[in-house]
Amino acid sequence: MRTQVKKILTAIFIILALSAGPSYGTTLVLRGDISDEIEISHSRSFKLIDGRLDSLTFRFYNPSDFKSGAVTQRVSARKVSYAPEPESVQAEKDSFGNSYTVVTWRGLKGEVTVVETYKVSLSIGLNEARSLAPFPLPSKDMPREAMRFLKPSPLVEADAPTIKKLASTLVTGASTEQAAVDAILNWVVDNVKYRSPVEDYGAGHTLATREGNCQNFAHLAIALLRSVGIPARIAGGVSLGRPWKVPVEGGHLVQSIGQGGHAWMEVWYPDLGWAPYDAQQSRLFVGPRHIRQTAGMDSNDINDSWRASPKLPRFSENISAEYLRDDIAISLKESYGAPSSYVMASSLPKAGSAITPPLPIMTVEPPKPAPEGKAIEIGNTVFAPLTDFYANIRADSGQRTFDKETAEYVTGEHTFAQAFVVDAPMTVNSVSLAMHKFGGRLGSLWIDVVNDAGGRPGMEGVRSLPLPLDTVAYHPGYKWFGFRFGGSDGPVLKPGRYWIILRKSRDAVVSWAYTPGNRYNGLDDARSTEAGIDWPNIMNYDFNFRVTGASAVGDGGG
Repeated sequence: MRTQVKKILTAIFIILALSAGPSYGTTLVLRGDISDEIEISHSRSFKLIDGRLDSLTFRFYNPSDFKSGAVTQRVSARKVSYAPEPESVQAEKDSFGNSYTVVTWRGLKGEVTVVETYKVSLSIGLNEARSLAPFPLPSKDMPREAMRFLKPSPLVEADAPTIKKLASTLVTGASTEQAAVDAILNWVVDNVKYRSPVEDYGAGHTLATREGNCQNFAHLAIALLRSVGIPARIAGGVSLGRPWKVPVEGGHLVQSIGQGGHAWMEVWYPDLGWAPYDAQQSRLFVGPRHIRQTAGMDSNDINDSWRASPKLPRFSENISAEYLRDDIAISLKESYGAPSSYVMASSLPKAGSAITPPLPIMTVEPPKPAPEGKAIEIGNTVFAPLTDFYANIRADSGQRTFDKETAEYVTGEHTFAQAFVVDAPMTVNSVSLAMHKFGGRLGSLWIDVVNDAGGRPGMEGVRSLPLPLDTVAYHPGYKWFGFRFGGSDGPVLKPGRYWIILRKSRDAVVSWAYTPGNRYNGLDDARSTEAGIDWPNIMNYDFNFRVTGASAVGDGGG
């Protein structure tokens, strides 16, 4: 009897550990203003494989002025330089109104570079922007431009039976368009896991696999919206990697996104016009790290592309940004309990119309003790090990991808921590972190594994042996950095929640890969602090990590 009670108490403890999170809601309704001025340099390079090209044609989209809902973008001082000088440069527009440049070279014998520089001013007003449009939308009053974005497209299969069935279920009971949009996007953010790169960016593939990058999130959300009569289109441009903070109770939610190509979406409202959304993180606006260039039916319409003869060259790009002004004056107005992951909004649907998707009822059984010595591995282990995934090659043409490096520079002024949960006593052999070494001949890294104290790293734990960076070979991308513990046996951890804290010395310079969006275990699994032990900053991602060991007997130590 005592053993059974102990098992039940252990299960309850694990449930509490997994659900550790804030008492406030996860949809954060913000108010205030953001004003940014940024100088951007965008360099693209083509490296010839056999030393010669008969011809190369490069079609790239231009940043332009834009206003949508809460966001106003102004572009100035734009310049483009080419090396070598091309045979022709033409400015064109497509059927969606996007502006792009078509450049052609002939008789090439060396590398080609295109360097684009421009200044962007962003103004974002987070005031009440609630739509009162009914749902379903009356099609008779819909303008032709909006109706165009109700049709299916190659990557947005809005007419697929599985898409239509799911969307119809999600919007049951919605009386306003905004409520229907929120219900669909809440489901997408809670049910699709970020992965990059992936084999297929289509909505159907995303629904089947429940994973993908920014294109997959946008395509699935757009397909679900179109299938229930809500016009939606994809938007594309670049994202900038500079973190920014959103106030929450007791600290900040730090918004980070990889620097590079990015796709999001826009939804049409009769009373608001086209309103920007990022299916992964925001409602009715996008943050100050989104630079818009294009819009279209799906990502085939919004991306840079090229053709060459006789063989396609290798493509790479680099984006850098200097902030001349970054004024963020926002506050938390209210919050709402859906979805289960954090998203930002400028308003909620009108009272009584918001939909909270029902949570599944889960039966949690007490953990079954494993035989002593059985191998155990836990962690957030899927990451892109290499950084060279800039292009998608098809036959005689290439297309820039929206895949990008998602990693945090973790050897600066902030200290970072990642949580994990142990569900049965285990002896830890090693802890590995997915990292990239940029420098640190005289530096070392080590980790502390500490207890959880009220949802934040505690003060009790164990320390690993140091990892001298001069023993780690340089590598073109991300790989596992292993940390071991002294003694013949590693530490033994009881069931519960723990934190991995990364420490550094001297000139260590490394980045730690992360997975944006849904958490590995639950909310607030990654935190940072600049000084002290308060850990006020919640990261909007989970770091990639791996804990390996073996099952232990009894309650364990730790």
